Order: sequence, then C-alpha cells, then structure tokens
Amino acid sequence: MSDAALVAGVDAAKGGWVMAVTATTPGSPVAFSVWPSFADVWSQARSQRLLGVGVDMPIGLPGEDLRRSDIEARELLGPRRSSLFWTPPLCVLDAADHAEANHQARAHTGRGLSIQAFHLLPKVREVRAVLTPKDLAPHAQPQAAEVHPETSFAVLAGRPMSVSKRQPGGQAERLAVLVPEFSNLVEVPTSPSGATTDDLLDAAAAAWTARRMAGDTAVCLGQGEADATGYPMSIMA
Repeated sequence: MSDAALVAGVDAAKGGWVMAVTATTPGSPVAFSVWPSFADVWSQARSQRLLGVGVDMPIGLPGEDLRRSDIEARELLGPRRSSLFWTPPLCVLDAADHAEANHQARAHTGRGLSIQAFHLLPKVREVRAVLTPKDLAPHAQPQAAEVHPETSFAVLAGRPMSVSKRQPGGQAERLAVLVPEFSNLVEVPTSPSGATTDDLLDAAAAAWTARRMAGDTAVCLGQGEADATGYPMSIMA
C-alpha cells in the first residue's frame, strides 16, 4: 500500500486505539495496529500522508440541545439505535466524576448523563487535545471526521445490523458486509494485544467511511453545525 493513497479508521480500545489503514481503492487489504494514545495515531496519519481518518468518538459537543447528527443517526439505525449514546454536552467535558457530570448536564440541558456517555469523556478529551477544528475541515490533509461504525455498517449494508457486535453471530454479520470491501478479511481477524474482534471490525467500518470521505461520497449526518469551540458536530458515514 506504500504507493497508494491511504485512509484509516480508528476505534477506541482497552489498550488504546485501533487503527485500520487501507488504500482508497475498494477491495484493497486493510492493516490493523494498536497505538497507546491518539497522539500516536495522529502522528501515524500525518507520517503516512493519509487522506482521511474516520474516528469512532464524539468530537464536537453540544450545548443545550441534542446534536442533530445523533438524532439522524438513531433514526437511521432504527432497532439498533441504542448502540449510539447521546453525545455528552460540552459543559461536562472536564467533570471529575459521574455525579458532577450528571449535575452539570441537568443544570445546563435539563437532561442527565448516562454512565456510558460519561465513560467516553477521557477519550473525547484525548482526541480534542490532538485535533484542531482545522483538522476536521473539508479538504484538510489528513482530514479527520467523526464516524459511528454502526451507522457505517447500516449505510454499507443498506440496513441496520440485526445482532449485537459482541455476539459471534453479530461479528459474522459485520464481517460478511466487510469482505467485499477488504480483500484480506476472509475470516474474523486475529486481534492484536489491547483490542477485541469487534474493535477491529468497527475500525474497518470506519476505514470504509474514510474511503468515502476521500472520494467525497460520504453521507454527512447533521446540518453542518459546529459546537461552541468550533468543532464540527457531524457524523460521516
């Protein structure tokens, strides 16, 4: 892949971040690696001159209202909508614990914050500490964008997935959708240390969206809004 135009999908994992690098040509193989920090991921993206990087993590954070992109994504996912947590509001970004975050969310938005959404915050902070709004602007190189793998799978397959990604049947379902897109995904890939099988499949789905970003064919969920700090609140698929 050294002479080809490259993109990547990135998914948070217990051991750090899974990076799935592939060429922009459909059917190209995908290579997985695990990096301890998002700074390492972005360093790799820049050194390899990637065209696009799809990141499975909220980046632009809402104020009082829900993000339009989350609403549209949940509508697209239908019965799988619970796989997408409502994005934490900007006011809780630096909260020390769930109790404080929940209090701040209720005070500023009138809604509480789920424990699942609270647990996203360290990774959200990590991404925002590395990326600037300019890195998420159209035609940036590399161009980063927020993705949600279940949304990517739904667009790729033309329907939401029917089984949880943590079940063998769900992993097989997602692999079947990815096989035509990546020549070396003929079976469930072996997970490197620090990652699980569903991490790899999610990263590959994000890489598929990154290909579409590079080709200007990706679906943009949301209405182009940015948060109060200038970060886009769109989800690409």
